[in-house]
Amino acid sequence: MNSSKLVVSFLMFFLGFGAFSGCSTSPEVKSITKVQGNVQSPEKVLVLAISPKELNRTAMETALVTSLNNSGFKAIEYGSAPNLPWEDPDALRETIKERLQAQTADGVLTVSLVRKNRQINYVPNQVVFNPVTTNIGALASVTYMETMTIPKHYEESTEYILRTTLFDTESGEAIWQMFSSTIDPKSLKQATREFASVAVQELQKSFAE
Repeated sequence: MNSSKLVVSFLMFFLGFGAFSGCSTSPEVKSITKVQGNVQSPEKVLVLAISPKELNRTAMETALVTSLNNSGFKAIEYGSAPNLPWEDPDALRETIKERLQAQTADGVLTVSLVRKNRQINYVPNQVVFNPVTTNIGALASVTYMETMTIPKHYEESTEYILRTTLFDTESGEAIWQMFSSTIDPKSLKQATREFASVAVQELQKSFAE
């Protein structure tokens, strides 16, 4: 296993990025790329969420590993690593390289936050009509329209762009990659679970072709 090549390759995706913040309950796939040729799916995958936030790392890795194993893949989490030196790229590279050397995985799946896009949209004054039905007897009723005015306001939202990359440990090359986005994450547990489901479905489709 050429772990040095692999670590250098996927850390290039991490440097300069902020902390992974989560993903929504309905992720949208923006693009899928896969290397050309007859590339086989790895037999065993090590999953690493790239983030200094241990809670987010654990939630994402657990969700992905569960979904991978339930879908016929063999996967393991990078696991608890509260002391990873995120601020020191050289030390981080060496720490992860040692972890890879202790594993027999022939693939590494990483997830990282590319960017956050904060959006503010102006919503003008609106008049909404709602039908209201009132009973006027045992067998009769009357329906009228009730109007409600919604004053002008601003709506804020945040779009999260995630990059999911599968590396081959022997060559250190990225063999598959997915960009996805979500708006306004809610529950971290539910969001990571549903993101993992989408990511694994796309992996299956890509390597079944």
